[in-house]
Amino acid sequence: MSDKITLAYPAPYVYPWFEGVWAHWQQLLTSARFPHALLLAAPPGSGRRALISQLAKVRLCGHQNDSACGHCHHCQLFAAGNHPDIHWLAPEKPGKQIGIDAVRKVQRQALETSQLGGARFIVIECVERLGEAAANALLKSLEEPPSGCYFVLLTDSLDSLLATIISRCSVWKAPQAEAETAKTWVEQALQRSVPDHAVGLYRGAPLAARDFVASGGLDHHHSVVESFSTYVRDRTGLFDTIEVLVAHYPASLNWLSHFLLDVLKWRQGVGQTIVHRYHHQRVAEVANVLTTQQVHSLLRALHQLQRQLQIHTGLNTELVVSQWLLSIGE
Repeated sequence: MSDKITLAYPAPYVYPWFEGVWAHWQQLLTSARFPHALLLAAPPGSGRRALISQLAKVRLCGHQNDSACGHCHHCQLFAAGNHPDIHWLAPEKPGKQIGIDAVRKVQRQALETSQLGGARFIVIECVERLGEAAANALLKSLEEPPSGCYFVLLTDSLDSLLATIISRCSVWKAPQAEAETAKTWVEQALQRSVPDHAVGLYRGAPLAARDFVASGGLDHHHSVVESFSTYVRDRTGLFDTIEVLVAHYPASLNWLSHFLLDVLKWRQGVGQTIVHRYHHQRVAEVANVLTTQQVHSLLRALHQLQRQLQIHTGLNTELVVSQWLLSIGE
């Protein structure tokens, strides 16, 4: 089974950068105009799951207002983490597809009578990972949503979704947290100062930036940048570079994507806008070694490599990464 359905859901919360979206949703709730199918585009680590959990809590509350009362039977069950009328569907592992069986199961749940006589709330996370048959099955439910059932779809990017799914939903693209807002939030959450690139690497995803710093990611990122830039500059340390990239995969490849974009900016004379200001010397070194065309080619190959590794999970990561590194300078 490549996917799972669970009644577990994250704690409800509206982070500061989502307050504008939430205010709009509250207006729709109070005016009884809330759509039966909502699509939210926001990156993982942005707090999107907590926002949707807050929406579910309010929508399922027995008092049907713009906020949950916190006292009714619905709210008590929600707080206990076992409300029977919210169903959360997601891929079992990153990169895995959501199959037709899981979608059919939530379709049956959508048609069932609410166990508490209220609404039913179905969340499908990473909707871009729906297989073709699963996506077509979901379309039928979005076209003719059962009475009292609400679908909420989450995606990283609208570009990866079928136009037919988008057209059947009320679409919301979450605003990115301002860099200073995100940095302040991360520093308050961790009770420590953080460098600008800790937030820049996870723009739009302050929770991911927080976890990155808390898990020792700054040191890991530094080792990736040092190893990669040394390899490009001196053409030495291939095996050490492979080891570092594989050890910190998949984050390491995302970091290198940001790094190479900064190399492009440096070559174009806009170095003041780079994420890797702390590593500007390494950015300059690589920019002096590679041509603009070579950097463009490397970035395209890197993004293709990432897609291949995500889709074909059985690929040998070490082999694929080594082939990419060996192509540098060709």
